[in-house]
Order: sequence, then structure tokens, then C-alpha cells
Amino acid sequence: MNPTCARRSFLHTSLLAGAALAAPRHLLASTPAAKPSFPVADYHVHLSPQLSIEQAVNLGKERQVQIGILEHPGPGYKIQNDADLQQYIDGLRPYPVRIGLQPVYAGWSKNFSKTILDQLDYVLMDALTLPRPEGGWLAIWQIDTMVDDAEEFMTGYTKFIEQVLTTEPIDVFGWPTFLPVPIARQYKQLWTRHRIDHIIDLVRARKIAIEINEVAHVPDENFIVAAKHAGLKFTFGTDARNQNAAHFYYCYQMAQKCRLTEADMFVPKRK
Repeated sequence: MNPTCARRSFLHTSLLAGAALAAPRHLLASTPAAKPSFPVADYHVHLSPQLSIEQAVNLGKERQVQIGILEHPGPGYKIQNDADLQQYIDGLRPYPVRIGLQPVYAGWSKNFSKTILDQLDYVLMDALTLPRPEGGWLAIWQIDTMVDDAEEFMTGYTKFIEQVLTTEPIDVFGWPTFLPVPIARQYKQLWTRHRIDHIIDLVRARKIAIEINEVAHVPDENFIVAAKHAGLKFTFGTDARNQNAAHFYYCYQMAQKCRLTEADMFVPKRK
């Protein structure tokens, strides 16, 4: 594993603690919700030394959950050009999984041919790696992210989300409404109705699905209900790199609370 992937994996694990701290107490203490009656999929699974494709497929069978595999393209990751992407797709196609990409950097698709990108079943992209005005990137999923001014951060963050949702090839918006750990407890205050409605309008315009993320416990019930009323589709995602793949708690709880049905779920076509 290269340093970039190793760092992201380590900090991803650290975020479990941050997400737990930020989660409302009633969510952490309540009885686990039952598996929905409709077919369930985990479209946010990463292969790793701890999770092979065979293990991911087996977990899906055991837990009766469809699996979707994601890999990060771009600098610091395994997929950097057409040859890498084609090898990735060809390697997964024999297995009963959906094949996707999770881009990290804006403008990522310029490095790949459309004919090969069209072979993907779906693209899930988040807005967690913000471009800095002075150059470089701010990875807000990192546990040590600093936020000096919450409102100033939200202004820039919302603009970047708008950029991702209007200019990038994207089928699923991942980690929606996630906030860095220092301001996570201000979630309800910072995600105003105006900001929520703006994101929903952007997503609806391009028929992008919303991921309900198991790790970060986002988006919250209010956002999901508003998105459902707007006719948006949803996916579930564990963002797992281990035995946690296809294991849901928060997603099932939100499905129950928000009365999600099979008609509310996005299902990418297998190509």
C-alpha cells in the first residue's frame, strides 16, 4: 500500500471515533433496526489486504447484500491512466459485483478516455478534498482537520459541493453533508434549510443519488426526508475495507425512520 492510501486508510479508521462522538446520543443507544424488506446493496466497498474480492463477494452472500467495489483514481492511487482503469474493470468483471470509481480530486476524468469510463457501472464522488486558494488540497475527512471559522468554512465547502455536483461525472454523491470533526457537533446549525435545499436542487437537476453513509452517519434524518420528498434516490455505503462490508446499522435505521422503499433506492446497471 502506498503512503497516500495508507494515510487515507488510517485516518478513515480514526474517523469512526469522530463520527461516534458527533452522532446524536439517541442513535448510538437505540435498538438496531431490522434489515429492510427490499433488496439491499453496499455500493461503497474498497478492496484491501484485509478484504479480497473473494471475501467481499462471500460477505455479500452471507449478509444478502449486493456489493459494489470502488477504487480511487488519480495521483497517489493505483488507477492513473486508461491501462490501469481497464485492468481494474477487467479484473472485477468476472465477479457478481458492481464496478465503480470514487474520485478524490476535481477534474479527475480528464486523465481517462470516455470509452473506458463508460464501462464503469457507476461513479461515486464526495466533496471531502477541497482545493485550497493558495494551492494544494484540504482533506476534511482527516481527523486533525482544523476549522477556524465555521461559517467561512461552510461558504467555501458549499461552493465546492456545487462544483462537484455540476461539473464532475457522478452518479452517487458520497459522504453528503459530512463535517470535519471540530465542527461536527454544529451539524444542525450549519446545515441550514437554505443549504440543504440548494444541494437537493443540484442533485435533482442531474438525477444524482444520495449516499447514506454508515461510517459518518450522514446525512441526517431531516436531509433524507427532504431529499425523499424531492424524489431523489439513495444508496447505502459502509466505506469498508474489512469485515464491516455489507454490515449496516445507521443505514437500516434511516431506512426505517424515513420510510424508504425499494422505489427510493438507486441501482446502477451492470455493464
